Amino acid sequence: MANTKLIKTKIKSVHNLQKIIKALEIVSTVKLQKLKQRTLNFRGFMKQFLGVLYAIKDHIDIFDENNQTNKDTKNSFGRRLIILVTTDKGLCGSLNSKLIKHLQEKYGTIKEAKENVDIFVIGKKGLDFFVGAGWNVVGTCHIKDNFVENDLNSVFVYIKQAIKENRYAKIKIYFNYFKNVVMQVPLRFKLYPLDQESFDAFLENIDKKLDNIALVPNNNLLLEPDPKTYAKSLIEDIVHHIVYYAVLNNKTSEQASRMLAMKNAKDNCGEIVSGLQTVYNKTRQQKITQEISEIVSGSL
Repeated sequence: MANTKLIKTKIKSVHNLQKIIKALEIVSTVKLQKLKQRTLNFRGFMKQFLGVLYAIKDHIDIFDENNQTNKDTKNSFGRRLIILVTTDKGLCGSLNSKLIKHLQEKYGTIKEAKENVDIFVIGKKGLDFFVGAGWNVVGTCHIKDNFVENDLNSVFVYIKQAIKENRYAKIKIYFNYFKNVVMQVPLRFKLYPLDQESFDAFLENIDKKLDNIALVPNNNLLLEPDPKTYAKSLIEDIVHHIVYYAVLNNKTSEQASRMLAMKNAKDNCGEIVSGLQTVYNKTRQQKITQEISEIVSGSL
C-alpha cells in the first residue's frame, strides 16, 4: 500500500513547481505583448522601406554587385559567413533546435562546415552548441529583451568590415520568424551579395505584399551626393534593418515559445496533481477500510 504521507509530499512539491511555472508564464506573456507590438510596428516601417527600394530601382540597382563589393580586395572564394540568431535562455521548447537543424541541413557535414563556413552567433544557446561541435565561431554577442539597435553594433561592424575586405563570397542570416503566437518559422536571408531572387523570396516568406503605389518607379528623385555613393550607404542600411528585424523576430518568437512551453508544463502539473490526488484518496480509503475490518475482527 502506498504511503499517504509520501503522496501528500509529492502533491505539495508539484503544486509549488506549478506556481513557479505559472509565474514564468505570466512574465513571458507580458514580455511577449511588448515585443509583439515592437515587431508589428517595425514591420510597418519595413514595408515602407522596401517600397522605397522598389520605387528608386530605376535610379539605383541595389542588386548590382559592383555597388556592393570592393574591387581593390580579393574575394575569399567560396567562404561563407553565417549570422545565427538564437536565445540566451532555455525553457522555450524546440525553438533553438529547429533553427540549428535548419542550418545544418543546408551545410552538410560538420567537416565541410569547418572548412567553408565562419559563424557569428547571437545568443548563448547557439554559441554553446557550435563551439562544442567544433565550428569556426568568429564572433558572438548577447542581447537583452529590451534591446535597441545600438546593442547590435558588434554585429554591424563585423559585417561592414567583412564586406569592405571581401572576406566572404556570401553572408546569410538565420533566425526564427514570428508569424503568430503558436507559429515561429526558421528562416534565412542572404545579406550579401543582395540579389533579386533571394530578396523576393524573403518578402514572400515574411508575407510582405508591397502596395501598388510602392512598386511604381519614381522619376522625380534627387540623390545626393551621387547615386553610387548613395547606393553603398543604402545597402548598409538594408543590412542593418534586416539584422535588427531578424533579432526582433527571434526575441518575440522566444517569448511566445516560452509562454506556450510554460502553459503546457503548468497543465501537465495539474494532471499530475489530479492523478496523485486520486491515488491518495484510494490509498486513504483502503487504509480506513482495513482499520474498520481489523476493529470488527477484533470485536468478534
